[in-house]
Amino acid sequence: MFNPWVLLAVGVAFVANGFYWDYHGHTAADTEWTARIQTERAEAAKSALTAERAAQKGVNDALRTQNETLGRVAARLRHDLDGLRDRPERPANLSETPRTDCQDANGAELAGSHAAFLARYAAAAAEQDAALSACYLAFDAIK
Repeated sequence: MFNPWVLLAVGVAFVANGFYWDYHGHTAADTEWTARIQTERAEAAKSALTAERAAQKGVNDALRTQNETLGRVAARLRHDLDGLRDRPERPANLSETPRTDCQDANGAELAGSHAAFLARYAAAAAEQDAALSACYLAFDAIK
């Protein structure tokens, strides 16, 4: 004899089995994709960290070079200003117009304050040059 309840139980079992394997298949695919995405993220983070460290090393090298250059410029300025300490000041009886009989414009007759101004001006230009060079080096390291 045919029992309708057995047929219903077999049908429910097939439907439940279908839902189970459908869910299991989706879960396995989701797990696989999640693992793949996490692996790609980890590789991208590692690559970004490597690039950042290389760029930071380049910037640090540029700043180190700039600091060394600024140290040399400051030492040179101190040396120049010490050498100009005994240079006489401009006499008050000189005219404001330049002499026309000046044969050599080598700075030997330059007054102490004027020579100190020019030494500081040259040091400021050297500092700006060091800053510009460091900027270019840092940009190249980041680029």
